[in-house]
Amino acid sequence: MLDSHQSFDTKCDQNAPAVAVIIPTHNRWNLAHEAITALLADDYPHKTIYLVDDGSIDGTSTRCRENYPEIRICPGDGKLWWGGAINVGIEQALLDGFELVFWLNDDNLVERSTIRQMVDIHLQCGKDTIIASRTVSTTNGEDEWAGHPPRWHPDYAGWTAQPPLLSPSVIQSLDNPLYRKIDHPPGGRGVLIPSSCFSVVGLIDQRCFPHYWADHDFHYRARKQGYRYILAEGAVVWNRPNSSLNQIDNCFSIGWSLQFLFARRSAMNLPTLRRLLKRHLDPDDYRHIWYPHLWNTSLWLASGWVNRHPWIHKNIRSAWNLINSLRRALDFLGL
Repeated sequence: MLDSHQSFDTKCDQNAPAVAVIIPTHNRWNLAHEAITALLADDYPHKTIYLVDDGSIDGTSTRCRENYPEIRICPGDGKLWWGGAINVGIEQALLDGFELVFWLNDDNLVERSTIRQMVDIHLQCGKDTIIASRTVSTTNGEDEWAGHPPRWHPDYAGWTAQPPLLSPSVIQSLDNPLYRKIDHPPGGRGVLIPSSCFSVVGLIDQRCFPHYWADHDFHYRARKQGYRYILAEGAVVWNRPNSSLNQIDNCFSIGWSLQFLFARRSAMNLPTLRRLLKRHLDPDDYRHIWYPHLWNTSLWLASGWVNRHPWIHKNIRSAWNLINSLRRALDFLGL
């Protein structure tokens, strides 16, 4: 491991580790094209992009070969989802002998020098570290993730990004950027993982977590194996928020609610989230987190449905007002 004062110039050092960038995509060439363009502008020279095309019918593979012949395309059958697609990319990168693997989604844009900073920090902190980048929303320019706990976590509402720096001796400069240890998993958008980690932790559990929460499950398993998670403060990945579920007609309808609760494309689908919590929390924490989450989600959906039906909302308010009036009358009569 490098001394914390030592500068490792990954920009020009020919011995810098090779990075395999894995991008899963499915019928979103326009997004993938922009993600690739941003990656190629990143100044880390020792990287190879693997585009995992999971059965796209929009010409993704053909267009990629025409525009970027240097990119390696890994085909899928259209049933991989995120977990399976990432696994395909990881397996190919391991066969090709890459030392580091970088996860990125097709709707993400890396800022210049992001990968170089993350590799530099990994080399400083040691081989048992996984490096995460900050995720910033393209909609409002605010941090979507900078060490936050997941939304279901009790600490989410009161979280503030003020943990101490990993080391007080870190030189605060562009060549040696700030970094800090983090306690919560970063997801799958802009994460640098040493290839040796997969032989210890294993691949993504695509059977139990085919799409959402697959990344968190991997990170929790890695933490249990002793891997430390470090946030590179200056490494930024821009994320275009996915609003597909919000575009469904008649929000809070029964059909919309069922998709929100059970669809594989919903980040809050209950079976997958329950599986994650049950696997990684002790029984007491599981009960204290899962059941309140289930209750609060049900109340939120019910109130949303009622608010979309004015006559029901009006009748409920009238009934509630009547109950309150009766209570006041009984109190006045001393009954």
